[in-house]
Amino acid sequence: MAADTPQHLAMLRILYGACSAALDAFHAADNPVDAQLVTDLEAMMARTRDEIERLTALLQEAS
Repeated sequence: MAADTPQHLAMLRILYGACSAALDAFHAADNPVDAQLVTDLEAMMARTRDEIERLTALLQEAS
């Protein structure tokens, strides 16, 4: 495990929160022009969540 893993995990959590807030805003606007962006944000959130889970498991194993 790299020494900067906790920092990467923190940055991923910030990214996840930003994507979630943006996704909430786009859903509230219900603008069909933004359909591709919504799809991309959902994919980014899924990838980010998976990476957060992976790094969290690594940190737990190292403790």
